[in-house]
Amino acid sequence: MIKFSLKCTKLISIDFLKTRCTSISKTKQAHALLRTHFFHNPLFSSKLIAFLALSHSGDLNYARKLFAQIQNPDPFICSTMIRGYARSQNPYEAVFLYFFMVERRVPVDGYTYPFVLAACARLGAVKLGRRFHCEVLKNGFGSDLFVINALIQFYHNCGSFGRAYQMFDESTVRDVVTWNIMINAHLNKGLSEKAFDLLDEMTKLDNLKPDEVTMISLVPVCGQLGNLERGKLLHSYSKELGLNEKISVNNAILDMYCKCDDIESAQEVFNRMPKKDVLSWTSMLSGLAKSGYFQESLALFRKMQLNKIEPDEITLVGVLSACAQTGALDQGKYIHLLIDKFDINCDIVLETALVDMYSKCGSIDLALQVFRRMRVRNVFTWNAMIGGLAMHGHGGEAISLFDQMKHDKLMPDDVTFIALLCACSHAGLVNEGLSMFQAMKNKFQIEPRMEHYGCVVDLLCRARKVDEALAFVENMPVKANSVLWATLLGACSSVGRFDLAENIGRRVIELEPDSCGRYVMLSNLYAGVSQWKNALKFRKKMKNRGIEKTPGCSWIELNGMIYQFVAGDRSHIQTEDIYAMIEEMTQRVNLDGSHVPGTENVLFDIEDEEKEHSLFLHSEKLAVALGLISTPSGSLIRIVKNLRVCNDCHSFLKVTSKVYNREIVARDRSRFHHFKEGSCSCMDFW
Repeated sequence: MIKFSLKCTKLISIDFLKTRCTSISKTKQAHALLRTHFFHNPLFSSKLIAFLALSHSGDLNYARKLFAQIQNPDPFICSTMIRGYARSQNPYEAVFLYFFMVERRVPVDGYTYPFVLAACARLGAVKLGRRFHCEVLKNGFGSDLFVINALIQFYHNCGSFGRAYQMFDESTVRDVVTWNIMINAHLNKGLSEKAFDLLDEMTKLDNLKPDEVTMISLVPVCGQLGNLERGKLLHSYSKELGLNEKISVNNAILDMYCKCDDIESAQEVFNRMPKKDVLSWTSMLSGLAKSGYFQESLALFRKMQLNKIEPDEITLVGVLSACAQTGALDQGKYIHLLIDKFDINCDIVLETALVDMYSKCGSIDLALQVFRRMRVRNVFTWNAMIGGLAMHGHGGEAISLFDQMKHDKLMPDDVTFIALLCACSHAGLVNEGLSMFQAMKNKFQIEPRMEHYGCVVDLLCRARKVDEALAFVENMPVKANSVLWATLLGACSSVGRFDLAENIGRRVIELEPDSCGRYVMLSNLYAGVSQWKNALKFRKKMKNRGIEKTPGCSWIELNGMIYQFVAGDRSHIQTEDIYAMIEEMTQRVNLDGSHVPGTENVLFDIEDEEKEHSLFLHSEKLAVALGLISTPSGSLIRIVKNLRVCNDCHSFLKVTSKVYNREIVARDRSRFHHFKEGSCSCMDFW
């Protein structure tokens, strides 16, 4: 009978509990089975309590009930309960259990103190932690590495950096954990260079090498600082240490390359990763979008879905950003559906991303719908919605929304006023915009930045109040930058103030000698008054300096796919049909008689469209042509352009909307244009 009990005990302890203690229900079954004969055996009770107290799927309250039934708990069981409570919502119970151990004369060992100290750190109980430090020394654990590491971590977590460093410096025993704690302490203190110095010291030791934790602590710092060279060194070192198989290290390296704008290296790391999780995909998606590879980001998201990787809210925020930049409304709507499909936590960040996406994709009504359904809104949400209304030219609605924001007692920030000033500028609300600018300074005590001054200059220039804009610039408390002077230059050209424009143009070149756009503006200024020699001189200066202009590009989304065009583009599979439609559009627009080609800006626009020799094949016209041949008659066409739409294309698209009975929504770099029945929502004020 005794032999049978010993055999049964061995079987249950090794096999039965390992397989049974995997969920609450199975653990309860094991408890019921063991209660009669074996529960008071520490071997069994410790396994039950360890699962309940430490597992993510455990139940600390149930563990406490079982613990209360044990007449003589051993140090391991007590320490396990202390560990569970130390990382729970009630860390004070860990301290209480420690005193329970002392009262019941249960021996305290080096396994107990680290978790008690962790509880003290979470409670911010510095004095209590120091008391335990004294007990550690009194009870002979001053050289216990596990305890020393816990003490250094405790002092660091409680903000006693000097004491933590002193312990580290005086310690005669250190392992990689000790070094990692100290490296992280320096990083949290903002002492990144010292943290890297510690890494150098650590690598010089013969018996110690950095581990996974070391790398995932230091690699992200390289990304934050934009230190690509040091990041590459850490990448190389991680390969030497054999850490490149660790998914956490690979994720950190991938994210570092993305933040340092080295997308090529990031893709190489991503493609070679033996395993990828949702964080890997999210980092790559966000990195592509951040570097302007929006279509590639969306394509990668489709590949992620094919690989059955379930996205989280952070993934979707990144994808929505790419949708917003390319005007991919259909894909944005699909992302919105995925939130419900995967039951993703739609927090305030994700909801704000939806508002931003719908606004930038031209569906301001859907943006307002999401905004109004939000239970909680922060200043970023309000800014996204006000900015969206501004882009669509709804100045009055933007101001009304700002009034509601104030009514809800939410304090605006500097970005709020940039959005409001842009709204007033696009809607021609000069007095309202100037009042907003004064309120920002006087009522809300927000100091204007250069962007705010730029908005005011833009506001006055769009209203053709050139003299007032010039006076404003000259009386600013800060020196105006090239953007403000360029805005003023454009206004002078529009109203025929050639002498003033010429002086301002030369000043702009001095401030920004490497900007192609500034040379083009001044060249076009001279071309506009037939001073071809001067116009050509500035074109040559630009070329001699090796300055290249980003080509004008337009995008259109059809059936969930994004198609990109540059001027004169012939890369599309339907090129012949597109060019035939362009011919038809031109004929029908000319027959209407209300469009006159805007050749006065030909030189400027040609440069934007890169080597194109007429207004005929601008990228936005090609995108609209594809939309006309690919969508049902009468349906809406949406396009996005990376530059300001030129005067000729603006006039052309107005008439196109009329002769084809189509609404065309075009987003350029500054605002939305809703072309319908021969007119535009901007009222030719852009």
